Amino acid sequence: MNLRQRVSEEPEINVISMVDIVLVLLLFFMVTSSFVHQSHLSMELPKAQQATAGEPKTPITIDLSAAGQVRMNKQVVPMSDLAGQLKALAAKDPERVIVLRADKNTTQQYVIDVLDAAQEAGLTRISFATLSNH
Repeated sequence: MNLRQRVSEEPEINVISMVDIVLVLLLFFMVTSSFVHQSHLSMELPKAQQATAGEPKTPITIDLSAAGQVRMNKQVVPMSDLAGQLKALAAKDPERVIVLRADKNTTQQYVIDVLDAAQEAGLTRISFATLSNH
């Protein structure tokens, strides 16, 4: 018979492995979850009246060469007469859009002159035409 007393050892729990597993699971769920951004504001959107169907307005196309030559709607216009012609068009419809197509080598002063003429005529809706890299 073995009469010696047994020394009981306390069991050890290896926490490091468990922390590693929990962190890997947390990382996995963070990466795979989708984040949804929703507005939590209570609001009621206003209703708009439907616009009357009509002919779409053609924009005023202004071509500006590198030398400062101006063509408005495919007709050559001296820079000094541009403001007057734009005023005549603005008198008919002040909401017309100007599409400015300037050469990439055009000096900034020519572009500013066209913008000044448009402002003097009261036309404020101006778009700049560019080429896309597609």
